[in-house]
Amino acid sequence: MIKQLCRKRWIFFAMALSLFFSLGCGVANLAINGKAHIQSMSTRSFQTFSDGSAGSMGSLYDRNGALLYSATQPAHRAFYSLVGSPQNVISNSVVTRYSDSLLGRDGYSLWQGAASLEGTGSDLFLTLDTETQKAMTTLLEEQGISGLVAACDASTGELLCLASTPAAGPEEEISSLPDGALLNKNLYTTTAGSTMKLVATALLVEQAGIEKLRAYGYTCHGADTLRADGTTVTCITRQGPQDIVSALGYSCNTFFASAIQDLLSVEDTTQALARYGFASQEEKKPLGLLTYQGSDVRFSDHTFSSVWSLIGQISEVSPLDMLAFTSALFHQGQAPAPYLVASQTNRTHTKLQVQTQPVKQSILSGETADQVASLWTEAYETYYDQSLYPPAVTAAKTGTAQVGNRQVNKLLMGYAVELDVAFFLSLENWDSSQISPQEVASLLLEKLEAADT
Repeated sequence: MIKQLCRKRWIFFAMALSLFFSLGCGVANLAINGKAHIQSMSTRSFQTFSDGSAGSMGSLYDRNGALLYSATQPAHRAFYSLVGSPQNVISNSVVTRYSDSLLGRDGYSLWQGAASLEGTGSDLFLTLDTETQKAMTTLLEEQGISGLVAACDASTGELLCLASTPAAGPEEEISSLPDGALLNKNLYTTTAGSTMKLVATALLVEQAGIEKLRAYGYTCHGADTLRADGTTVTCITRQGPQDIVSALGYSCNTFFASAIQDLLSVEDTTQALARYGFASQEEKKPLGLLTYQGSDVRFSDHTFSSVWSLIGQISEVSPLDMLAFTSALFHQGQAPAPYLVASQTNRTHTKLQVQTQPVKQSILSGETADQVASLWTEAYETYYDQSLYPPAVTAAKTGTAQVGNRQVNKLLMGYAVELDVAFFLSLENWDSSQISPQEVASLLLEKLEAADT
């Protein structure tokens, strides 16, 4: 009996020892790897771990300090496709890509547990203007238009507006949303239409020289045959004698087709397009920690598809690349890299942790940029009905992109010197009963001007 009691006592002792050993290993593992586990948590799991308290996650603000998102205030539908949510429904969004900064995971302490996460996350300030973004989204939605409106500070690359429709809010059922509601179209490409003729003009000035280009004459008869493959380029704009200014103003396809064949070399054009940012081999370009789809302009010879790519119907361009190119024309050839996150601070905004510094790249000589800007401004002032455009516009270029089934996208890009703003917009499947691109631009510049005062 005594032996049996002693045996049981040793068994209980061994079990207790094993339990304490396991507990000790668990505590040691937690102490050693606790932070790693915290780092690997999804945003939603992290919030759950930290009891979902507002203090466990930073907030997003616009350029003027207006709240865009917090743990207790979801993003407005005008911002949702960019800002996202902790549920990671939109992977290419600020909340998802900047989750480490917003959540402050590095502040975790084993001894304090979840309580140590209170207030550890950082706040982010975006470059967007709230009132402009909301106004443009509301305007397009009220008109039943799918499309995009982009604008940037032409000196710095700060993205002031990235409106995209159809839009959606975080409370809406995903299954009920129209196609594209969770994608911000400014981060993807769109068919350039005749806005591409500005890029072609820069290529022509750069390779032929301004004097030779201004002297280059051509008579439009509504169609012309390409020498390389015998295909026909058609033009439905005003026919008759054309020079570079009238061709840019009237958007004459055949003038540009002729000039491209006569004045542009394949090698120099390919290299220049890459320098301009339109022939990047990168499928995705960085936008801070987000990405955007790079432009795809394929010019390899003087056959129809290559020539047409510089006229606009084949080329797929990024709105952000178009903003940078426009900015360069009015800033000595210096193209600013677009950016969305301006700064990162602590939760009380008393300590600046990260400040985005503008980055510029020379894509054109200052002389060439000035000459192209001058041609563009002259074409706008001479051949455009300026009564249709807001007074702030310095130069504008319209475009029409045929997208099949007799549907067209209406495009407009431009620059406003007093605001130093470049803009680009695309209204998809547009018809004449809807608001015009010029009216959209008017509201855009009106809101940006109000924000600037």
